[in-house]
Amino acid sequence: RDTEKNHVFFTDEIIDKALKTVPHSFKLYDVLGQETHNFSEYNVYFTPGSAALTILDCDTKKIRKPSTDDYVRYAKIISQLKNIASQSTALIPTDVHEKISDSYRLYLSLLYCEKPVVTGAFTIEAFNIMKALQLVVRGTKEELVAKPLTIFSCCPTSPLKWSDITSQNVIDCAQYSIPVEFISMPLSGFMAPVTFVGTLVQHTAETLSGVVISQLTNPGTPVLYGGSPAAFDVRYETTPMGAVETQMIDCAYNEIGKYLGMPTQAYIALSDSKQLDAQAGLESSMGATLAALSG
Repeated sequence: RDTEKNHVFFTDEIIDKALKTVPHSFKLYDVLGQETHNFSEYNVYFTPGSAALTILDCDTKKIRKPSTDDYVRYAKIISQLKNIASQSTALIPTDVHEKISDSYRLYLSLLYCEKPVVTGAFTIEAFNIMKALQLVVRGTKEELVAKPLTIFSCCPTSPLKWSDITSQNVIDCAQYSIPVEFISMPLSGFMAPVTFVGTLVQHTAETLSGVVISQLTNPGTPVLYGGSPAAFDVRYETTPMGAVETQMIDCAYNEIGKYLGMPTQAYIALSDSKQLDAQAGLESSMGATLAALSG
């Protein structure tokens, strides 16, 4: 460790130690305590995206900021969709103070939909509230450990950085055996090497660093080897999530995660279209198909 430069170097021994304790599979349960997910082998599950700052109004066809009413309607819809196994804190309601927006989303999710939740904390302090909400549902810490209710998204900052907030979230989740999905987001040609191989190397390093943090905190903490990389569009300075190049990177790191013995995750069935049109259908369906084929 180089304290002057805030650099930490993980040796082969530390990484191998973490990989020996990381679970090869784990299960997820709904509010009622019923099993909904078995993250093992080539089982595939779909969940909505996360943390939308704006939404496309279905009535006016205009983009606007979401409200609590939007979130409640979303949660009720997800509850009825048989092919969507879990919900996510997909919107950020703007009619409450931003300091409680992360825990408020989880509260609404648990109140209006029985499915397990993919979520995340925006601050260190918010985790305690979000943990308490789960304990209210499960009753005890032991029951929460036995039947996980949520998956927390924890995102390293490319290239090769961890913020105080996110790294503490990883530690806090590990202490309660709350599953974590690591969302490394290297952008090929911008925040990562321009080649896909170089991007995959950086993605692997960032994700393994998260695995080390979680497993050194509490060996056996469930994790998903995930990510949201993209092939950066230099001309428009955008991240085309619906591009086939982005989907190729997703499928490639999925193979790396499986090789390392971990269940995987990806932000893949996405589109860059700003409206519900043929482009949105083509890009999202292509991503979903590749995800299902990749397992």
